[in-house]
Amino acid sequence: MTEIEAPVSRIRWSGVPVAVRAEIEERLGARVRSASTQPGGFSRGMASRLVLVDGRTVFAKALPTDERFVHRYRVEADTTAQLPPQIPAPALQFTLETYGWRVLVFDDIAGRHPRFDQPAELTAVLAVIEDLARTLTPNPLAGAPTLAAEYRPKLSGWSAIAEDGPPGDMDGWARRNLDWLAILEKRWEAASVGETLLHTDLRADNMLLRPDGTVMVVDWSWPCVGAAWVDLVFLAPALTQHGVDPEPILASHPLTRDIDPAAITAMVCALAGYWTRESHRSPGAQSPALRRHRTEAGRAAIVWLQRRVGWR
Repeated sequence: MTEIEAPVSRIRWSGVPVAVRAEIEERLGARVRSASTQPGGFSRGMASRLVLVDGRTVFAKALPTDERFVHRYRVEADTTAQLPPQIPAPALQFTLETYGWRVLVFDDIAGRHPRFDQPAELTAVLAVIEDLARTLTPNPLAGAPTLAAEYRPKLSGWSAIAEDGPPGDMDGWARRNLDWLAILEKRWEAASVGETLLHTDLRADNMLLRPDGTVMVVDWSWPCVGAAWVDLVFLAPALTQHGVDPEPILASHPLTRDIDPAAITAMVCALAGYWTRESHRSPGAQSPALRRHRTEAGRAAIVWLQRRVGWR
């Protein structure tokens, strides 16, 4: 099993400038008594559960405004604020942009990340994905990009590898079939057109299993509009990393059981290309764990794709 781990470079509450912390506390109406950094994710931004002196708890994220992905905090805030109230996502209490930092403060949710290899917890995850698709069709978010517009550059990994030349340590099967993979991946775009607002970054560390057994979905930083089945297929490589075969799930889940298998195969191909290409790119200082995550996801997607296409 791949463990969810906090990046060692994660900014802690104590690492946020005093002036920024003071403004957060002023908005909260109470001082922070303690802060615990939350596990998971690959951004170095602060992600802490704050316990206030009056006993309340909140979840806060903070990142300097000159960081590469800080604009995703704005997307997350805008998206969360517009989600229908029945969506199982933490409510946004307020945002701040002050002293060169962007801050998001949410309701704190009691829970932990679900374990995909535990049947009851996996069932809860699959149920929430179905609920999201039903509630978020048609798309309620003004200005959300289409899946194609947001992901076209990312989901063309095999074509980019073919153009640049495959790296020396690339999977042998992928190397032999590179031209065919580049052709197949081009079909994902037409196959995934739809009217559903998608999360597009579902992983165990973007979900919280509550004490009542239901799942909350967090970190709405990459919303896109596309086919309702896409989020489940995007999640599937993570399932394989946890020893779960996605094929029986896709064959029976309401979002995928009636979808043309060729459409799903094209998306799996594109995902495999994305992760394979990303695994050979430097993650920079963003997270020491990110390269390993990319490599493991790429391997899992390739093994799954091999099963679907049957190529030698």
